[in-house]
Amino acid sequence: MVAFSDVASPVPNTAPRGSWGKAHRRSELKALAGIARFTGVVLMLAAVGIWILSGPLWDAEMMLVRLAVSVLFMCTGLMLLNAGRSQLRDEVHLDTRTQELRHIQRGPDGIARIKRRFALTELGQITVSDDQLILTDHGGDILLELSGLSREQLHLIDRELRKI
Repeated sequence: MVAFSDVASPVPNTAPRGSWGKAHRRSELKALAGIARFTGVVLMLAAVGIWILSGPLWDAEMMLVRLAVSVLFMCTGLMLLNAGRSQLRDEVHLDTRTQELRHIQRGPDGIARIKRRFALTELGQITVSDDQLILTDHGGDILLELSGLSREQLHLIDRELRKI
């Protein structure tokens, strides 16, 4: 995602014709992630629920079986719960009021965490190629190498940075 503090007009929707397939796959992945999280929670609750059953509670063999099954359910539930979480998303925020560019990662919890800040005076060359953004300083050292953003977002970043 790209955010500009001073830009009033939103980015026009110039989605290519084949973008429905990507959106459909994304919705399928979200559904699978939801199912994995739900199954993980159910297994973790079942691991606790095994100990609520009535019957011969203090039989040694039964306790060992309950312990093994509850550990298996708990580990599998935690694994599915973790697998259902979405990955970190990279964002670039350009703030012309404070004259800085921020690289932000948004986690699965939705909280934005600032990874790096760059003063606009530090930036030297901006290179956009395929799905990669490379920012270098005036000495030629790479400040930020970011990939995974869409081509439209990268060109928007490039255009806005060249205005400054």
